[in-house]
Formats: sequence, C-alpha cells, structure tokens
Amino acid sequence: MPAWREWLLGNRGRHDRRTTAVVRAADMWERAGKASAAVLPIMAKVEKLALQVYGDHGLPIQPGHYRRAPASQDWLFLGEFVEAEIRWALILEKPPEAGWRYATLEDIGRFPGAPAELLAASNLLSTCRHLKSRLLGREPGEPGDDIETAIRLGVDWRELQDLISWREASKLKLTTPSDALPSPEPEVEPEPSPTPTPETSAKPPRKPRAPRRKKPA
Repeated sequence: MPAWREWLLGNRGRHDRRTTAVVRAADMWERAGKASAAVLPIMAKVEKLALQVYGDHGLPIQPGHYRRAPASQDWLFLGEFVEAEIRWALILEKPPEAGWRYATLEDIGRFPGAPAELLAASNLLSTCRHLKSRLLGREPGEPGDDIETAIRLGVDWRELQDLISWREASKLKLTTPSDALPSPEPEVEPEPSPTPTPETSAKPPRKPRAPRRKKPA
C-alpha cells in the first residue's frame, strides 16, 4: 500500500488531530451508492418527487458520486459507488483546494442561494438514504430514532408537495369578477340627418296666376 494511502487511512479514526480538506471531502462519499434502490414503496414515491425537483432545476437524478470542475456548473457522474481507493486517488489528483468539488447526489442540491423546494428535495433524498441504510443494517442506530425519522420524512414530503402545488397555482392568471362578465357592446349612435342644401331647402316657385277675365257689360 502506498505511503500516502497508509497515512490517510491511518488518520481517519483519530479525532485528536485536525482532518484535512481531502479527508473531509472524501467523507461526503462514504455511503453513497450502497443503497440506491428504495426499500419500501412509499420511500420510492418520496424519492420520485425529490428527483423530479432535481430534474426541473437541471441537476442530475442518478444516485452516486459526482465531481465538478472549477468554474463549472455541471456535475460529472463518477459512479454509483466509487471504491475508497479510487476516491482517495481522485481527490489527491484534483483536490478541493484547487476548486474541485466532490459530492453525492443528495449533496449537490444544497448550494448557496438554492430555492426552498430544491433544498427540501435534497433533505428528502438524504433522509431516504439514511433510512435505507438502517433497514439494511448498514448504519448503527435505535429503532425509536428510525420511527421519528420516518415520521419527519412523511411530513417533509407533504410539505414539498404543498410547495410545488403552490408554485404551480401561482403561475395561473388571477382574474377579478369583472373579468368573468362579458364586455358591454358599444353604443351605436344614430346617423345624423343630411344637412339640407340650398337647392333642396328653397321653396319651389309659385305658378303665375291666370289673368282675370272681364265680365261682359
């Protein structure tokens, strides 16, 4: 095993030393991809809605590991599950200090200025991943905590549905009662009578009277 790998792996369990940026970035990938398929039907519905929000915002929807180059907005899919040995090599080759970013599908929905529905979708995916890992026995925990997490998941799922419904409703055109009434027809003004001309207004000339006849004497 190379010396750098022995040093990294040997320091992962020591909490008395400050972890490096490389180790912190690698920890984000630790469990991603190990339980990508939904365990319960209701969980599949939650993930479907969250991935729909991701897709609407132009983000990837495939569970797994991603990397983003400096000054880039696109996430490059690296694999559903990248082995630890490969992860260390990738991070050392292109470290976060140089502007490279590494994240799971759940994490890429959280960025400064992200809209509320995208943050909610990211939280739903993260909670689903945690519950799936617990059901598959891959994470330690208490059953009581799982019940509380499941209840919170249902509440958050409903809130995201309401948020999407409100967004869609806000796009509809608002109308007032007057808009629903038919527009009044324009009043038709009576046509004005023609103005009499001198020829038509002058009275016709009188006929000359016949001369009176004289009575015989």
